[in-house]
Amino acid sequence: MRCTRCGATVLQFTGRKTLQPALALSVAGLLALVLANSSPVLVFSVAGRDQSGYIITGVRELIAQGYWPIAALVFFAGILAPLLYLTSVAYVSSACCFHVRLPRLVDLIRLSEQMESWNLVPVYSIATVVSVVKLRMLGGVQWEFGAQWVLALAVISLFVQQTFNRRLVTERLISMGVEA
Repeated sequence: MRCTRCGATVLQFTGRKTLQPALALSVAGLLALVLANSSPVLVFSVAGRDQSGYIITGVRELIAQGYWPIAALVFFAGILAPLLYLTSVAYVSSACCFHVRLPRLVDLIRLSEQMESWNLVPVYSIATVVSVVKLRMLGGVQWEFGAQWVLALAVISLFVQQTFNRRLVTERLISMGVEA
């Protein structure tokens, strides 16, 4: 867009050369992660006894049954890795969007790259649906409000992966005088 009076460029189409969607989606993902972990995902009923299931409940049950390595893997891939990934993307994207030189940017770019493949919330969502199908043979299963947040987190995580562009981050950091 150009000013009709002076001819100056007022607004320029940048296409996909923006990190604002990654910033917005990562912040929304962090909110969905908090809500998914603080709300029950499902209620399982057997013989009149109800039990609410949170994401962390599965980790606790695996620990109680002696499956420490699997519990650690589920905790890492279902809770900690998404938290680290979304936080690092939000941090780096905000620095690039607001042109602010924040400390440890390069380290957090590397962290986001490492955590991207460990962000297994979409896989967790599919596993939850399969589990519900199997659990219905044993008793009643009712989806709770937390399941919507898990689904939202899975979808948002996939969109964050699509909108966070490493090459664009590198270009922005170089223009800010940060070696990436």
